Amino acid sequence: MTSPLYAANVAALLDRLCAEHGLAVPCLEWSQRMRRSLGRAFSRPPTIRLSAWLDEEQASATLRHELAHVAVYAQAKKGRKEAPHGPLWREWCERLGASAARDPPANAAPSSAAATGLVCDACGQRFVRRRVIRGLYHGDCGPRRGRLRRVLRGDYAEVTRWANAPREEQLALPGVGGAAPSVPA
Repeated sequence: MTSPLYAANVAALLDRLCAEHGLAVPCLEWSQRMRRSLGRAFSRPPTIRLSAWLDEEQASATLRHELAHVAVYAQAKKGRKEAPHGPLWREWCERLGASAARDPPANAAPSSAAATGLVCDACGQRFVRRRVIRGLYHGDCGPRRGRLRRVLRGDYAEVTRWANAPREEQLALPGVGGAAPSVPA
């Protein structure tokens, strides 16, 4: 399985979107190795790599998402970095008809993998990571002030709910040992 049967339809969609929006057509690749990631965009050379395991609807949606990244790469001023899912990218998503949400596809199995909840010591921002390595810090606060402290470990969905909840609100997380600690502002 090098590319799915509907690969020609997705390639035609790519050509049509690029023509409509005045973008150079990036190279389209299919990967059997991409099982957790739906797609990936590369700036040099402009390339979109999609998982060969997606169905046609998922592949079309992912193509639009990744094409928005390629458009941002092409539009960004030389030497200036744009946020991967920042305002310019969201603008391109809207133009291309892509969803700016980072939700898994509807037919994806629910993730029950463990995750770790981290908090920045300086600003209190919360993060969710599946894998935690030493020396992590919040980029906005810097390596000295923004050290990330492990706060809880649990089911990915539960830790994500904790991270997205308002700081004042404490959530009881089953299997994590009671309420998640609130972080002072």
